[in-house]
Amino acid sequence: MTSTRTGAAERPGRRSTRRRPERASPPSRRWVLPALMAVVTVVVLVLYFSPLLGVRDVRVEGNPTLSDDEVLRAAQIPPGTAMLQVDAGDVQERLGKLPKVADSEVMLDWPSTVRVEITERTPAVYFRAPGGVRLVDSQGVAFETAPKPPAGVPELRVPEVDGAATAAALKVLNGLTEQVRREVTAVLAPEPGSVRLRLTGDRVVEWGSLKEGERKAAILRPLLTRPGKVYDVTTPELPTVR
Repeated sequence: MTSTRTGAAERPGRRSTRRRPERASPPSRRWVLPALMAVVTVVVLVLYFSPLLGVRDVRVEGNPTLSDDEVLRAAQIPPGTAMLQVDAGDVQERLGKLPKVADSEVMLDWPSTVRVEITERTPAVYFRAPGGVRLVDSQGVAFETAPKPPAGVPELRVPEVDGAATAAALKVLNGLTEQVRREVTAVLAPEPGSVRLRLTGDRVVEWGSLKEGERKAAILRPLLTRPGKVYDVTTPELPTVR
């Protein structure tokens, strides 16, 4: 008689139910992420507060008339300021208080240089005022007083330089083609709805109101090729020359 031994061997066709022991994660892996975060935090704090990566040079560009010293005083970026503490928006806001600054851009050139790029206002017209002439840009901002009119800049004749008539006059001037604009010697606007242009050669353009401005500008250029002294585009459907 053959004896049978229980548990000595597994029956054929039956899988073992034994579970392999799980490997425990090495203790060092549990600290990798916290350690990495701590290192990043330390690096950020060093960059933000340490003078090691502080401002050593501020370069000013795009300022043909403003001096570098004027721009630097307005920018207020002390040497040694941590690069990450340079707030471009705040610097631009301070620069915008300079009357001649139309726009600015502040860029960080690592590791220690700040570049300030200036866009200066340029005169589109001038307005005669007590003490000199006021230079006015294309947006209607009177930004400087000069002793005499700049060459090639037309005169603005309006009741007041910061009124609605100035906005109307500049809108007409800005809408002209470059070729026609170069011929304008004065823009007259006693009121916003009544604009007149004086051109070289003692010619006059009766523009009128701001209505249909693009159409008037398109008509005016070929109209000026005809001989005459007064060019009337107040009614663009029926322009006249006399």
